[in-house]
Amino acid sequence: MKVAVIGAGAAGLVTARELTRAGYEVTVFEQGNEVGGTWIYRAESEPDPLGQTGLRIHSSMYASMRTNLPRDVMAFFDYTFDSSGGGKDDWPRYPGHKEVLQYLERFARAFSVHELIRFGTRVLRVRHSEYWQVTTEHRGQRSTASFDAVAVCNGHYHKPRIPAIPGLSEFPGTVLHSHNYRQPECYAGGKVAVFGGASSAADLSQEIAAVAEHVYLCTDLSKQHGVQTRHRHNIERRPSVSHLFEDGRIRFADGTISEPVDHFIFATGYHYSFPFLASELIEVNDNHVTSLHHDLLCIDHPTLALIGLPFKIIPFPIFEIQARWFARLLNREFALPSRDAMRERAAYRVEQLVRSGVNQRNRHSLEDGQYDYYDRLASECTDPPLPQWYRSLGEAARQHVRRWPESFRDQPLRFYGAPTRCPKI
Repeated sequence: MKVAVIGAGAAGLVTARELTRAGYEVTVFEQGNEVGGTWIYRAESEPDPLGQTGLRIHSSMYASMRTNLPRDVMAFFDYTFDSSGGGKDDWPRYPGHKEVLQYLERFARAFSVHELIRFGTRVLRVRHSEYWQVTTEHRGQRSTASFDAVAVCNGHYHKPRIPAIPGLSEFPGTVLHSHNYRQPECYAGGKVAVFGGASSAADLSQEIAAVAEHVYLCTDLSKQHGVQTRHRHNIERRPSVSHLFEDGRIRFADGTISEPVDHFIFATGYHYSFPFLASELIEVNDNHVTSLHHDLLCIDHPTLALIGLPFKIIPFPIFEIQARWFARLLNREFALPSRDAMRERAAYRVEQLVRSGVNQRNRHSLEDGQYDYYDRLASECTDPPLPQWYRSLGEAARQHVRRWPESFRDQPLRFYGAPTRCPKI
Protein backbone atom coordinates (compact mmCIF):
# COMPACT_ATOMS: atom_id res chain seq x y z
CA MET A 1 0.00 0.00 0.00
CA LYS A 2 1.43 3.36 -1.07
CA VAL A 3 0.82 6.53 0.91
CA ALA A 4 1.73 10.10 -0.03
CA VAL A 5 2.66 12.55 2.73
CA ILE A 6 2.56 16.24 1.82
CA GLY A 7 5.05 18.29 3.83
CA ALA A 8 8.20 17.49 5.82
CA GLY A 9 7.59 19.61 8.88
CA ALA A 10 6.97 18.09 12.30
CA ALA A 11 3.57 16.65 11.31
CA GLY A 12 4.86 15.19 8.04
CA LEU A 13 7.91 13.61 9.65
CA VAL A 14 6.04 11.82 12.41
CA THR A 15 3.28 10.79 9.99
CA ALA A 16 5.85 9.26 7.64
CA ARG A 17 7.39 7.38 10.56
CA GLU A 18 4.07 6.00 11.80
CA LEU A 19 3.02 4.93 8.30
CA THR A 20 6.39 3.26 7.72
CA ARG A 21 6.08 1.43 11.03
CA ALA A 22 2.67 0.19 9.90
CA GLY A 23 4.26 -1.33 6.79
CA TYR A 24 3.35 1.19 4.10
CA GLU A 25 5.45 2.43 1.22
CA VAL A 26 5.72 6.13 1.96
CA THR A 27 6.69 9.06 -0.25
CA VAL A 28 7.03 12.50 1.33
CA PHE A 29 6.72 15.55 -0.92
CA GLU A 30 8.45 18.68 0.37
CA GLN A 31 8.57 21.90 -1.63
CA GLY A 32 11.64 23.16 0.25
CA ASN A 33 15.11 21.70 0.40
CA GLU A 34 15.23 20.66 4.05
CA VAL A 35 13.05 19.25 6.79
CA GLY A 36 11.47 21.36 9.50
CA GLY A 37 8.62 23.28 7.87
CA THR A 38 7.71 26.37 9.86
CA TRP A 39 10.72 25.88 12.16
CA ILE A 40 13.15 26.88 9.41
CA TYR A 41 14.15 30.48 10.08
CA ARG A 42 14.67 32.78 7.11
CA ALA A 43 16.26 36.18 7.74
CA GLU A 44 14.60 37.57 4.62
CA SER A 45 10.90 38.37 4.54
CA GLU A 46 8.37 38.58 1.72
CA PRO A 47 8.18 41.58 -0.66
CA ASP A 48 4.58 42.16 0.43
CA PRO A 49 4.81 42.83 4.19
CA LEU A 50 1.19 41.71 4.62
CA GLY A 51 1.92 38.41 2.88
CA GLN A 52 -0.96 38.59 0.42
CA THR A 53 0.78 38.70 -2.97
CA GLY A 54 4.06 37.89 -4.67
CA LEU A 55 6.90 35.65 -3.53
CA ARG A 56 5.98 33.53 -0.51
CA ILE A 57 8.17 32.31 2.35
CA HIS A 58 6.76 29.35 4.25
CA SER A 59 8.24 30.01 7.68
CA SER A 60 6.92 32.58 10.16
CA MET A 61 9.89 32.39 12.56
CA TYR A 62 11.47 35.57 13.90
CA ALA A 63 15.10 35.76 15.01
CA SER A 64 14.63 35.56 18.79
CA MET A 65 11.68 33.17 18.77
CA ARG A 66 11.57 30.57 21.57
CA THR A 67 8.86 28.03 22.25
CA ASN A 68 6.13 28.88 24.72
CA LEU A 69 6.14 25.25 25.88
CA PRO A 70 8.77 23.38 27.91
CA ARG A 71 10.63 20.98 25.70
CA ASP A 72 9.91 17.92 27.87
CA VAL A 73 6.16 18.25 27.13
CA MET A 74 6.73 19.25 23.51
CA ALA A 75 8.70 16.19 22.40
CA PHE A 76 7.40 13.13 20.58
CA PHE A 77 6.82 10.50 23.23
CA ASP A 78 9.54 8.06 22.22
CA TYR A 79 12.09 10.65 21.14
CA THR A 80 12.98 12.94 24.01
CA PHE A 81 14.23 16.51 23.77
CA ASP A 82 17.47 15.77 25.64
CA SER A 83 20.76 14.00 24.90
CA SER A 84 19.11 10.59 25.02
CA GLY A 85 16.86 11.62 22.13
CA GLY A 86 17.02 14.44 19.64
CA GLY A 87 18.11 17.28 21.89
CA LYS A 88 20.84 18.12 24.36
CA ASP A 89 20.75 18.17 28.13
CA ASP A 90 22.13 21.70 28.28
CA TRP A 91 19.50 23.21 25.99
CA PRO A 92 17.13 25.65 27.73
CA ARG A 93 13.78 24.37 28.99
CA TYR A 94 12.11 26.65 26.42
CA PRO A 95 14.32 26.19 23.35
CA GLY A 96 14.66 28.50 20.38
CA HIS A 97 13.79 27.71 16.78
CA LYS A 98 17.38 26.56 16.07
CA GLU A 99 17.15 23.84 18.70
CA VAL A 100 13.69 22.73 17.57
CA LEU A 101 14.92 22.48 13.98
CA GLN A 102 17.91 20.39 15.09
CA TYR A 103 15.56 18.11 17.01
CA LEU A 104 13.41 17.57 13.90
CA GLU A 105 16.45 16.98 11.67
CA ARG A 106 17.73 14.33 14.08
CA PHE A 107 14.27 12.76 14.25
CA ALA A 108 14.15 12.47 10.45
CA ARG A 109 17.49 10.68 10.34
CA ALA A 110 17.00 8.55 13.47
CA PHE A 111 13.84 7.01 12.00
CA SER A 112 15.06 6.86 8.37
CA VAL A 113 12.42 9.35 7.22
CA HIS A 114 14.93 11.57 5.44
CA GLU A 115 15.45 9.02 2.67
CA LEU A 116 11.71 8.98 1.91
CA ILE A 117 11.54 12.69 1.12
CA ARG A 118 11.48 14.20 -2.34
CA PHE A 119 12.83 17.69 -1.73
CA GLY A 120 12.15 20.63 -4.03
CA THR A 121 8.86 19.04 -5.07
CA ARG A 122 5.66 21.05 -4.97
CA VAL A 123 2.28 19.33 -4.93
CA LEU A 124 0.02 20.89 -7.55
CA ARG A 125 -3.08 18.72 -7.44
CA VAL A 126 -4.56 15.80 -5.52
CA ARG A 127 -7.53 14.05 -7.12
CA HIS A 128 -9.35 10.82 -6.39
CA SER A 129 -10.62 8.30 -8.91
CA GLU A 130 -9.90 4.62 -8.33
CA TYR A 131 -6.71 5.72 -6.59
CA TRP A 132 -5.32 9.03 -5.39
CA GLN A 133 -3.60 10.87 -8.24
CA VAL A 134 -0.94 13.25 -6.93
CA THR A 135 0.51 15.70 -9.46
CA THR A 136 3.80 17.36 -8.52
CA GLU A 137 6.39 19.68 -10.00
CA HIS A 138 10.14 19.28 -9.58
CA ARG A 139 12.60 21.56 -11.37
CA GLY A 140 9.95 22.58 -13.86
CA GLN A 141 8.93 19.01 -14.69
CA ARG A 142 5.45 17.79 -13.83
CA SER A 143 4.56 14.20 -13.03
CA THR A 144 1.62 12.27 -11.59
CA ALA A 145 1.76 9.21 -9.35
CA SER A 146 -0.92 6.95 -7.86
CA PHE A 147 -1.35 6.29 -4.14
CA ASP A 148 -3.73 4.35 -1.94
CA ALA A 149 -3.91 7.07 0.70
CA VAL A 150 -2.80 10.67 1.29
CA ALA A 151 -1.80 12.50 4.46
CA VAL A 152 -1.80 16.30 4.18
CA CYS A 153 0.76 17.84 6.55
CA ASN A 154 1.39 21.26 5.02
CA GLY A 155 0.94 23.28 8.21
CA HIS A 156 -1.21 26.32 8.79
CA TYR A 157 1.14 29.17 9.68
CA HIS A 158 2.05 30.43 6.21
CA LYS A 159 -0.98 32.23 4.72
CA PRO A 160 -1.53 35.41 6.77
CA ARG A 161 -5.01 36.47 7.78
CA ILE A 162 -5.64 40.22 7.44
CA PRO A 163 -9.00 41.34 8.89
CA ALA A 164 -10.74 44.13 7.01
CA ILE A 165 -10.19 47.42 8.87
CA PRO A 166 -11.72 50.64 7.54
CA GLY A 167 -9.02 53.14 6.65
CA LEU A 168 -6.21 50.62 6.25
CA SER A 169 -5.40 51.75 2.71
CA GLU A 170 -5.01 55.38 3.90
CA PHE A 171 -2.87 54.59 6.94
CA PRO A 172 0.43 56.50 6.50
CA GLY A 173 2.71 54.27 8.55
CA THR A 174 4.21 50.89 7.83
CA VAL A 175 1.95 47.84 7.98
CA LEU A 176 3.12 44.28 8.49
CA HIS A 177 1.78 40.84 9.33
CA SER A 178 3.70 39.02 12.06
CA HIS A 179 4.49 36.34 9.46
CA ASN A 180 7.06 38.78 8.07
CA TYR A 181 8.40 40.08 11.38
CA ARG A 182 12.05 39.19 12.00
CA GLN A 183 13.75 41.70 14.35
CA PRO A 184 12.66 44.77 16.37
CA GLU A 185 15.37 47.27 15.40
CA CYS A 186 13.31 49.01 12.71
CA TYR A 187 10.79 50.06 15.41
CA ALA A 188 13.37 51.81 17.63
CA GLY A 189 12.00 55.05 19.05
CA GLY A 190 8.67 54.69 17.29
CA LYS A 191 5.04 54.30 18.28
CA VAL A 192 3.74 50.85 17.36
CA ALA A 193 0.34 49.13 17.40
CA VAL A 194 0.20 45.34 17.58
CA PHE A 195 -3.23 43.93 16.74
CA GLY A 196 -3.93 40.35 17.83
CA GLY A 197 -5.20 38.12 20.58
CA ALA A 198 -2.80 35.20 20.90
CA SER A 199 0.69 34.52 22.19
CA SER A 200 2.45 35.95 19.12
CA ALA A 201 0.91 39.38 19.79
CA ALA A 202 2.10 39.29 23.40
CA ASP A 203 5.60 38.13 22.47
CA LEU A 204 6.07 40.70 19.71
CA SER A 205 4.76 43.48 21.94
CA GLN A 206 7.28 42.59 24.61
CA GLU A 207 10.19 42.46 22.19
CA ILE A 208 9.28 45.66 20.33
CA ALA A 209 8.63 47.57 23.57
CA ALA A 210 12.28 47.09 24.49
CA VAL A 211 13.25 49.50 21.68
CA ALA A 212 10.07 51.44 20.85
CA GLU A 213 8.77 54.57 22.58
CA HIS A 214 5.26 53.20 23.02
CA VAL A 215 3.35 50.05 22.06
CA TYR A 216 -0.41 49.63 21.86
CA LEU A 217 -1.44 45.99 22.28
CA CYS A 218 -4.88 45.88 20.69
CA THR A 219 -7.09 42.89 21.43
CA ASP A 220 -10.54 41.89 22.60
CA LEU A 221 -10.19 42.59 26.31
CA SER A 222 -13.04 40.19 27.12
CA LYS A 223 -11.20 37.26 25.54
CA GLN A 224 -7.60 36.90 26.60
CA HIS A 225 -6.69 34.03 24.22
CA GLY A 226 -3.26 33.74 25.80
CA VAL A 227 -2.41 37.47 25.90
CA GLN A 228 -1.35 38.30 29.43
CA THR A 229 -2.17 41.37 31.51
CA ARG A 230 1.26 42.35 32.92
CA HIS A 231 3.61 44.07 30.50
CA ARG A 232 6.43 46.57 30.20
CA HIS A 233 5.61 50.10 31.36
CA ASN A 234 5.37 51.36 27.76
CA ILE A 235 2.87 48.71 26.62
CA GLU A 236 -0.71 49.93 26.73
CA ARG A 237 -3.57 47.46 26.47
CA ARG A 238 -6.42 48.67 24.27
CA PRO A 239 -9.55 47.05 22.75
CA SER A 240 -9.79 45.79 19.18
CA VAL A 241 -9.20 48.18 16.29
CA SER A 242 -12.25 49.59 14.49
CA HIS A 243 -10.71 52.26 12.23
CA LEU A 244 -7.35 53.58 11.01
CA PHE A 245 -7.04 57.27 10.12
CA GLU A 246 -4.93 58.87 7.43
CA ASP A 247 -2.96 60.80 10.08
CA GLY A 248 -1.91 57.54 11.81
CA ARG A 249 -4.41 57.60 14.67
CA ILE A 250 -6.42 54.52 15.65
CA ARG A 251 -10.03 54.27 16.78
CA PHE A 252 -10.62 51.36 19.14
CA ALA A 253 -13.76 49.30 19.68
CA ASP A 254 -14.71 51.36 22.75
CA GLY A 255 -14.68 54.57 20.70
CA THR A 256 -11.44 55.99 22.11
CA ILE A 257 -8.76 57.25 19.74
CA SER A 258 -4.99 56.93 20.04
CA GLU A 259 -2.28 59.38 19.20
CA PRO A 260 -0.69 58.83 15.75
CA VAL A 261 1.40 55.67 15.45
CA ASP A 262 4.25 54.93 13.07
CA HIS A 263 3.79 51.21 12.60
CA PHE A 264 0.86 48.78 12.60
CA ILE A 265 1.45 45.04 12.99
CA PHE A 266 -1.20 42.39 12.38
CA ALA A 267 -0.73 39.39 14.67
CA THR A 268 -4.10 38.06 13.55
CA GLY A 269 -3.34 34.48 12.66
CA TYR A 270 -3.46 32.50 9.46
CA HIS A 271 -5.79 30.91 6.94
CA TYR A 272 -5.91 27.18 6.35
CA SER A 273 -4.83 26.65 2.77
CA PHE A 274 -5.04 23.48 0.68
CA PRO A 275 -4.80 24.78 -2.90
CA PHE A 276 -4.05 21.32 -4.28
CA LEU A 277 -7.28 19.77 -2.92
CA ALA A 278 -10.51 20.00 -4.90
CA SER A 279 -13.51 21.55 -3.14
CA GLU A 280 -15.42 18.28 -3.36
CA LEU A 281 -12.81 16.82 -1.01
CA ILE A 282 -12.35 19.61 1.53
CA GLU A 283 -14.02 22.99 1.96
CA VAL A 284 -12.67 25.89 4.00
CA ASN A 285 -15.14 28.58 5.07
CA ASP A 286 -13.77 31.29 7.37
CA ASN A 287 -11.12 28.82 8.52
CA HIS A 288 -13.59 26.06 9.31
CA VAL A 289 -12.54 22.94 7.41
CA THR A 290 -15.26 20.45 6.46
CA SER A 291 -16.28 17.69 6.33
CA LEU A 292 -13.99 15.97 8.78
CA HIS A 293 -14.19 13.21 11.39
CA HIS A 294 -12.22 14.08 14.55
CA ASP A 295 -10.87 17.24 12.84
CA LEU A 296 -8.70 14.78 10.97
CA LEU A 297 -10.27 12.43 8.42
CA CYS A 298 -12.12 13.29 5.21
CA ILE A 299 -15.54 11.75 5.74
CA ASP A 300 -16.33 11.21 2.06
CA HIS A 301 -12.89 9.80 1.27
CA PRO A 302 -11.54 8.20 4.47
CA THR A 303 -8.12 7.46 2.99
CA LEU A 304 -7.38 11.21 3.10
CA ALA A 305 -6.21 12.69 6.40
CA LEU A 306 -5.31 16.24 7.41
CA ILE A 307 -2.68 15.89 10.13
CA GLY A 308 -2.09 18.87 12.41
CA LEU A 309 -5.28 20.82 11.82
CA PRO A 310 -6.16 21.64 15.48
CA PHE A 311 -4.53 24.67 17.08
CA LYS A 312 -3.98 25.98 20.59
CA ILE A 313 -2.47 22.61 21.38
CA ILE A 314 0.84 21.06 22.39
CA PRO A 315 1.56 20.17 18.78
CA PHE A 316 4.07 17.35 18.40
CA PRO A 317 2.27 14.74 20.57
CA ILE A 318 -1.06 15.59 18.92
CA PHE A 319 0.54 15.10 15.49
CA GLU A 320 1.93 11.77 16.70
CA ILE A 321 -1.37 10.31 17.89
CA GLN A 322 -3.21 11.56 14.79
CA ALA A 323 -0.61 9.88 12.57
CA ARG A 324 -0.74 6.63 14.54
CA TRP A 325 -4.55 6.65 14.45
CA PHE A 326 -4.52 7.13 10.66
CA ALA A 327 -1.90 4.42 10.10
CA ARG A 328 -3.86 1.90 12.15
CA LEU A 329 -7.09 2.88 10.46
CA LEU A 330 -5.53 2.13 7.07
CA ASN A 331 -4.37 -1.20 8.51
CA ARG A 332 -8.00 -1.90 9.47
CA GLU A 333 -7.08 -2.35 13.11
CA PHE A 334 -10.33 -0.62 14.05
CA ALA A 335 -13.51 0.35 12.21
CA LEU A 336 -14.98 3.77 11.53
CA PRO A 337 -18.60 4.66 12.22
CA SER A 338 -20.80 4.95 9.14
CA ARG A 339 -20.40 8.09 7.07
CA ASP A 340 -23.83 9.28 8.16
CA ALA A 341 -22.84 8.78 11.80
CA MET A 342 -19.57 10.70 11.28
CA ARG A 343 -21.46 13.58 9.68
CA GLU A 344 -23.92 13.63 12.56
CA ARG A 345 -21.08 13.75 15.08
CA ALA A 346 -19.36 16.57 13.20
CA ALA A 347 -22.62 18.53 12.97
CA TYR A 348 -23.31 18.01 16.68
CA ARG A 349 -19.87 19.34 17.59
CA VAL A 350 -20.43 22.43 15.46
CA GLU A 351 -23.78 22.95 17.15
CA GLN A 352 -22.10 22.81 20.57
CA LEU A 353 -19.44 25.31 19.50
CA VAL A 354 -22.05 27.71 18.13
CA ARG A 355 -24.00 27.53 21.38
CA SER A 356 -20.78 28.30 23.26
CA GLY A 357 -20.22 31.40 21.17
CA VAL A 358 -17.09 30.14 19.41
CA ASN A 359 -16.34 32.04 16.20
CA GLN A 360 -16.36 29.97 13.04
CA ARG A 361 -12.66 30.60 12.43
CA ASN A 362 -11.86 29.14 15.87
CA ARG A 363 -13.72 25.85 15.56
CA HIS A 364 -10.50 23.84 15.33
CA SER A 365 -9.13 25.30 18.54
CA LEU A 366 -8.79 22.62 21.23
CA GLU A 367 -7.14 24.33 24.24
CA ASP A 368 -8.41 22.51 27.36
CA GLY A 369 -9.98 19.80 25.22
CA GLN A 370 -6.70 18.65 23.71
CA TYR A 371 -6.00 16.04 26.39
CA ASP A 372 -9.38 14.36 25.97
CA TYR A 373 -8.96 14.59 22.19
CA TYR A 374 -5.65 12.74 22.44
CA ASP A 375 -7.14 10.07 24.69
CA ARG A 376 -10.13 9.59 22.38
CA LEU A 377 -7.89 8.89 19.39
CA ALA A 378 -5.62 6.73 21.50
CA SER A 379 -8.53 4.66 22.76
CA GLU A 380 -9.87 4.08 19.25
CA CYS A 381 -6.50 2.91 17.91
CA THR A 382 -5.67 0.93 21.09
CA ASP A 383 -2.82 3.20 22.21
CA PRO A 384 -2.21 4.10 25.87
CA PRO A 385 -3.79 7.31 27.18
CA LEU A 386 -1.71 10.32 28.09
CA PRO A 387 0.42 9.75 31.19
CA GLN A 388 -0.50 11.81 34.22
CA TRP A 389 2.84 13.64 34.26
CA TYR A 390 2.04 15.04 30.82
CA ARG A 391 -1.30 16.48 31.85
CA SER A 392 0.24 17.89 35.04
CA LEU A 393 3.12 19.52 33.20
CA GLY A 394 0.85 20.92 30.51
CA GLU A 395 -1.35 22.61 33.10
CA ALA A 396 1.65 23.76 35.13
CA ALA A 397 3.16 25.32 32.02
CA ARG A 398 -0.02 27.30 31.40
CA GLN A 399 -0.11 28.56 34.98
CA HIS A 400 3.59 29.38 34.69
CA VAL A 401 2.84 31.77 31.80
CA ARG A 402 0.11 33.46 33.81
CA ARG A 403 2.41 33.94 36.79
CA TRP A 404 5.40 35.20 34.81
CA PRO A 405 3.95 36.65 31.58
CA GLU A 406 7.06 38.65 30.73
CA SER A 407 9.72 36.12 31.70
CA PHE A 408 8.16 32.66 32.02
CA ARG A 409 10.73 31.12 29.67
CA ASP A 410 13.52 31.99 32.10
CA GLN A 411 11.81 31.15 35.39
CA PRO A 412 12.12 27.75 37.14
CA LEU A 413 9.37 25.30 36.30
CA ARG A 414 8.85 22.11 38.27
CA PHE A 415 9.97 18.85 36.69
CA TYR A 416 7.05 16.39 36.54
CA GLY A 417 8.79 13.11 35.95
CA ALA A 418 8.72 12.60 32.19
CA PRO A 419 10.90 9.69 31.08
CA THR A 420 13.82 11.99 30.29
CA ARG A 421 16.69 13.70 32.03
CA CYS A 422 15.62 16.74 34.02
CA PRO A 423 16.14 19.72 31.69
CA LYS A 424 17.48 23.13 32.55
CA ILE A 425 15.19 26.09 33.22
